[in-house]
Amino acid sequence: MRRLLVAVPAAALVLTVSACGGAAGGGGANAGSTLSLATVTPPKSFEPGAMAMGGPEDHYYQAVYDTLLKLDAYGRPAAGLATNWNYDAANTTLSLTLRSGVTFTDGTKFDAEAVRTNLEHAKKGTGEAANALKFVDHVKAVDPTHVDIVLTSPDPSLTAGLARSAGYMDSPKAFTRGDVATRPVGTGPYRLDAKRSTAGDTYVFTRNAGYWDKIHYPYKEVSIKVLDDTTAALNALRSGQLQGMPGPSKDIVEGARKAGLTVTTFENGTMEGVFLWDRKGNNTKALGDVRVRRAINYAFDREAIVKNVKGGLGTATDQVFGSSTPAYDKSLEGAYGHDLGKAEKLMAEAGYAQGFSMTLPDFSPVYPNEQAAMTEALKSIGIKVTYQPITGDQVVGSIIGGKWPANFFSLTSSSPWAFIQLAVAPGATFNPFHVSDPKIAALLKTVQQSSGAAQDKALKQLNAYLVDQAWFAPWDVQKGAYVSAKTVKVTPIPGIAVPPLSGFSPAS
Repeated sequence: MRRLLVAVPAAALVLTVSACGGAAGGGGANAGSTLSLATVTPPKSFEPGAMAMGGPEDHYYQAVYDTLLKLDAYGRPAAGLATNWNYDAANTTLSLTLRSGVTFTDGTKFDAEAVRTNLEHAKKGTGEAANALKFVDHVKAVDPTHVDIVLTSPDPSLTAGLARSAGYMDSPKAFTRGDVATRPVGTGPYRLDAKRSTAGDTYVFTRNAGYWDKIHYPYKEVSIKVLDDTTAALNALRSGQLQGMPGPSKDIVEGARKAGLTVTTFENGTMEGVFLWDRKGNNTKALGDVRVRRAINYAFDREAIVKNVKGGLGTATDQVFGSSTPAYDKSLEGAYGHDLGKAEKLMAEAGYAQGFSMTLPDFSPVYPNEQAAMTEALKSIGIKVTYQPITGDQVVGSIIGGKWPANFFSLTSSSPWAFIQLAVAPGATFNPFHVSDPKIAALLKTVQQSSGAAQDKALKQLNAYLVDQAWFAPWDVQKGAYVSAKTVKVTPIPGIAVPPLSGFSPAS
């Protein structure tokens, strides 16, 4: 059975390797012709609206699809298939001007109707894109190069979403076929070479000769191999079979440095720790008691975890929002200092002096040290964990389906509103038990309908309430790490868990 390599991303934890060999550690001859990467999971689907959230699978999609907007070097929305955009005075209509002269790889013209078809299709889907488009009422094709996206309410993160999964554009003809999930037809820099690809194992992409962006994709081919063993992936990188892979753990990063490989670190805006999904106590009754959730927070020694488990690749925190966001409140740091005495007292007050048991997904194939740290901390306050094996392609579905009461996880929180819609709002994808709270609902309404200082104040109030109610048990805000051969230059984007495909180029 294939074992899990990563949870999200952003959830976002991936790897990537060459199906056809290629340049790697020593400066092979293929540098500049074939980029060989490795990932731990196959693409869930190539269908816009059904894709997994950004992170582990981004490179598959970025190879074949363009997005309406892109992210610049600072993580801000920039021109993509849309060259200009602006809101009306009420912030409920976003008008896009589209790039002209672009065609899909099946010859279909990219235009406003294609945008309308894609957005309306994605909104009905089950992936991250549907969540990012939840406030879209309808899409109007004004003329071939102009689109109006009409919202039911303001959405502070819509433009960021259009630069991620919500903005992927497939040929309108693809939606009338029965193979849209496996046969992508985009306007992107590459085409999927089906004859040289094997589903679930190897994906080969060849250059789209008619691609409009001649600058950011220097490789003639991109090959991505699914490897669910990080040690095997690192060995492939050492031996020259692989040119790039994420560094999801301290051991991988240290092993890469010892091997003389390049390790690129960056602020990826991802919060990791234990996500306490079952705040209602539906699966595990104890988690419905805020005292138990607080006890779990007190059980973690965050500074020790960053030092010993993460190898310094992170900043310890008690809150889900990073210091670069307007939601961050420095006064909240230390809210849950490591204090087993307080934790044990809270457990006893809640009626769990003898602890309780939980069954969680086994992430040890990729995160052995993180899982060990979680197990030890929970055990210290009487919580016994039994782990169930799980494969990488089952992770997201099992979480959002409410299978687990909690688990070690990570999600990007560099955009507070996007994180809220993904993990806090009652209908959020990663609020699997659909927990609602009147105070949170009121604060969300204020955040959505305000701007400037008023919005920032509401975000901080929401943050403080989430900390007080222990909705999460954060450990740290990650520093991302990507391991590559000396022949490859990797340029990450702040706030994004995995460097984009456009950020790879020959080092020379």
